[in-house]
Amino acid sequence: MNRVEQELSRSLGPESGGQASSETAGSESYDEWRRRFATERLRVLYYLGLVANPVFIVADLLLYREHVRSLLAIRSVLELGLVICFLGLIRRTPVHRPQVFLVLWVLIGNLCIVAMTVVLGGFTSQYYNGLNLVFLAASVIVPISWQSHLVAQLGTLLAYYGANALLPTIPADLNAAIQNSFFLVWTCIALLFSVTLYERLQRAEFQARLSERHARKELETSHKKLLELDRLKSEFFANISHEIRTPLTLSLGAYKTLLKLSPSQECQELIRSGLRNTARLLFLINELLDLAKFESGRAELKKRCIDLAAIVRGIAANFDSGARRRIHSRGMEQPVAIAADPLQMKKVLYNLLSNAFKFSDPEEGQVWMRLRANEDRIELEIEDNGIGIPHNQLERIFDRFTQVEGSATRRYEGTGIGLALVKEIVDLHGGRIAVESKLGQGSTFTITLPRGGASLADLVAVEDEEVPLLSLVHETREKRDRAMVPSPASTGRLPLVLVTEDNADMRAYVEGVLNGQYRIALAKDGAEGLEQAKTLRPDLILTDAMMPRMSGYDLLKAVRSDETLRSIPVIFLTARAGTEARIESLDAGADDYLAKPFDENELLARVGNLIRARAQERELTELQKEKLTRFLPQPLGEMIMSGTADRFLKSHRTDVTVLFLDLRGFTAFAETADPEDVMNVLREYQAETGRIVADYQGTLERFSGDAMMIFLNDPVPVQNHVEQGVRMAIAMRNRLEALRIQWGKRGYELGAGVGIATGYATLGLVGFERRTDYAAIGTVTNLAARLCGEAQHGQILVTERVRHFVENLVSVEPVGELTLKGFSRPVAAYNIAGLRNYAPSTRSSSG
Repeated sequence: MNRVEQELSRSLGPESGGQASSETAGSESYDEWRRRFATERLRVLYYLGLVANPVFIVADLLLYREHVRSLLAIRSVLELGLVICFLGLIRRTPVHRPQVFLVLWVLIGNLCIVAMTVVLGGFTSQYYNGLNLVFLAASVIVPISWQSHLVAQLGTLLAYYGANALLPTIPADLNAAIQNSFFLVWTCIALLFSVTLYERLQRAEFQARLSERHARKELETSHKKLLELDRLKSEFFANISHEIRTPLTLSLGAYKTLLKLSPSQECQELIRSGLRNTARLLFLINELLDLAKFESGRAELKKRCIDLAAIVRGIAANFDSGARRRIHSRGMEQPVAIAADPLQMKKVLYNLLSNAFKFSDPEEGQVWMRLRANEDRIELEIEDNGIGIPHNQLERIFDRFTQVEGSATRRYEGTGIGLALVKEIVDLHGGRIAVESKLGQGSTFTITLPRGGASLADLVAVEDEEVPLLSLVHETREKRDRAMVPSPASTGRLPLVLVTEDNADMRAYVEGVLNGQYRIALAKDGAEGLEQAKTLRPDLILTDAMMPRMSGYDLLKAVRSDETLRSIPVIFLTARAGTEARIESLDAGADDYLAKPFDENELLARVGNLIRARAQERELTELQKEKLTRFLPQPLGEMIMSGTADRFLKSHRTDVTVLFLDLRGFTAFAETADPEDVMNVLREYQAETGRIVADYQGTLERFSGDAMMIFLNDPVPVQNHVEQGVRMAIAMRNRLEALRIQWGKRGYELGAGVGIATGYATLGLVGFERRTDYAAIGTVTNLAARLCGEAQHGQILVTERVRHFVENLVSVEPVGELTLKGFSRPVAAYNIAGLRNYAPSTRSSSG
């Protein structure tokens, strides 16, 4: 600690070693503090002067024996002046200003030193160094008020130069005066700067310490308030818990009475559900009461000599009543006497076993209980093969209201009281509890308790009046799930709702609310819910947020990432209430949110609204798809509606088979027939061929009067698209032959020709923002169109490349080499005569 801090500590309160009280330090100003600080320092300065002045008589005797009388006289005057001022300082004269006493100390001392220099020869006397010593002592010991130091320094220099200038001078005196002035003046300047900077530091340190003192006082006040609030909280918990226990006890009694009235099986299950959950609420309130007692120090033990092995066996029986044995015991065969509170020990065992089962797999979870005893102590181990505890959380698990998985999406229910209460009970018995764990492998809790001098001869029977309540509270998940098997979704036209909830009672309750208006499917956790959703494709998912294996948030994420499920509406039904939880759920992608406890009518209304809204969305989507496919190929329209058509809407190069179809004699027919007859013929022709195009997964680019261009393998991939194109052409020829006969009966001489080519083309949207077409551009399209132009009625003209791919499928007739417009060389063409006995081709249709 530096000198300023030491002085501030002395001045700012008794806890730092000073004399002033903390109240004074907290209320005084800096000027008041500085006056007190300067007064204390001035006492030290005067003590120094009174002691140092006589000491320097030794120097007078050694150096200037011939002037001892004069020097002693001057020092006597100096000592007298210092005594008078010191008395005035300590007696606090009416005009008590530290600055005045500082100036007096410097001037009295230095004026006497000036007188000594006059006696000893003037400017040449080395006693002038005493002036510097006085300046230095005053500045170091009393570093306040640079103005006071400046006044004292100026007074000293005037006296020094004035008194010695009156003496006869020689050149040596002038040189000495100049030399002395250099040291005197620079000493004064340096000390003035030092005092100025020191004062700034003093002020800053004072303000900082004062702020620290205020902050400390505020912290102490806040701490007292928090202690009081904590006390009031504990009293509130105790009072409100006592008040709640009365109606809960009456509710339990009412449920038990109802069970005795022989209700129907359905009513019995509802009553048992109410009994279980009311008992659970009463148990949680009792835990809060116990914790409040431990916090206030009012917890007391009712120790008796009990058989701990019997208690352990009895508690374990409530958790291991299923068909499969899940608890394995060792050391429980013989009685083990211990002096303990039986009810509190039951709470310890129930909490530890409840945790072991809660954090273990419902199917594979196992628990091992080992009891060892010697003359003085017993040791009980409870080991599970559950999820384990992270190493960095082991020291926190016994803290109150602390859970390892404390996030909003935690999968395991609980208040964080159980293990804290276990530790309090064990500590109160004079024992200790320890835990070892490996993440993913399980945990082992070890309780060590003193036997308290208990012996088998002193054992007393323990009443089991608390067991029914505790057994209801800690009923295993396996037992409840056996009692309430999820009902499969019934058949029918009603909308299907998937209820995903890990609490069996809540699943049964929600099922009862929705049953009759909806088909219901049940899942006991998020993982099972996802599998059910993929299999059943429900109309709505109703899910809890916190569940084992997969939380509701993870289920929602999985549903939204699955293209086949993402449109299913999801409602969160959770115990987390409040605006923050609602916003968090909606931000995660949920369609709605309902906090427990909820109103049945509100649940029905929200479910119904979402299902109707989603049905309307589907109808609107179908209508949009229908309108869109009127102007674009149907496969492309469906892709656009599903959001997967981006790659096809951009220009891209693909291997396709192009089929061009055109009516023969249509121009002459259109010139002589009525427009209505022409339109009817086109409708019949386009309707029949359009159905065939859809059957063979073709893409109809556009209608150009009586001409059609169809391509295969884009945007929908088509295996063996060349063969598919030829099959489609043959089907069209057969259908158009039937139409030609009908048209002939009406006097219309019409026929049809087809051209087919295969190869690479560039496909994509063409047009402008208000009208677009999906077009194929390339040599292959031009070639198919030119072949169609050369085809006579009933002919299907194909290129050499097409013939190569379908030679095992059809019979072909060479037509010869055709000179086609737009092609520099003749093109070999073939006519498809018809299908023959087909052996599957091994050639790739992509060439």
